[in-house]
Amino acid sequence: MKLNNMIKKSLLLLGLIALFMTGSTAKDANILAYKDRGIKYYPRYVKKGLIKIGKASWYGEPFHGRLTANGERYNMYSMTAAHRTYAMNTVLKVTNLKNKKSVKVRVNDRGPFYSSRNIDLSYGAAKKLGITKQGIGKVKIEVLHHTQKPATYKAASIKKTSVKKTKVVQKKKSKTVPRNNLVQIASFFDPKSAKKFKNQQKYKNMTIVKRYLKSKKRTAYKVVIKCTPWEAKKLISSKKFSGAFLLS
Repeated sequence: MKLNNMIKKSLLLLGLIALFMTGSTAKDANILAYKDRGIKYYPRYVKKGLIKIGKASWYGEPFHGRLTANGERYNMYSMTAAHRTYAMNTVLKVTNLKNKKSVKVRVNDRGPFYSSRNIDLSYGAAKKLGITKQGIGKVKIEVLHHTQKPATYKAASIKKTSVKKTKVVQKKKSKTVPRNNLVQIASFFDPKSAKKFKNQQKYKNMTIVKRYLKSKKRTAYKVVIKCTPWEAKKLISSKKFSGAFLLS
């Protein structure tokens, strides 16, 4: 009898602990679990000083002003970043291992959703690191601290992430575009860089379009892919090329 009572008490205690942990996690909007493309992610707080070596990409103009995963409006010029599992408002020091330039960013969005990339930087942060032309750069990611700024969304609105909202917007846009679309995936002022980038990709119907930019007083060499509306929609929503958009 004593043994049975001890087992019952142990099970009750474990149940209370589990209930407490579940409740406390659910109330913390900075580490809410979410699902993207069939994969569930469980964000977490990470220790100060943690260092990871990986690849950084960036996203810019097409997402400027849209909602990020924590409910803020994305500002492509502010020092922010998207990370799959670091808690919202984690402050990171990102260093370009090629030129040793560093920048401090705050996590306010989720992504990138490709295993080959570790962090998605704002345009402003990527520009300071010098990786906007290449699109991707090898970086060191160091955890500095976590701010006390709470995430602005509620637990019930976790589905309203920037990724899902972006897909909805692009579906609406694709219905009104002409049959043959040009999707810009990169732009260079140096024709040799544009040609080198084009040769590195394995896409059919890829070409380089020259356009004179009056504001810059320079000629831009835009790498574009000719595709159907369905292909354009799929390419843009995949985020394989950060900042890809329909070229008018």
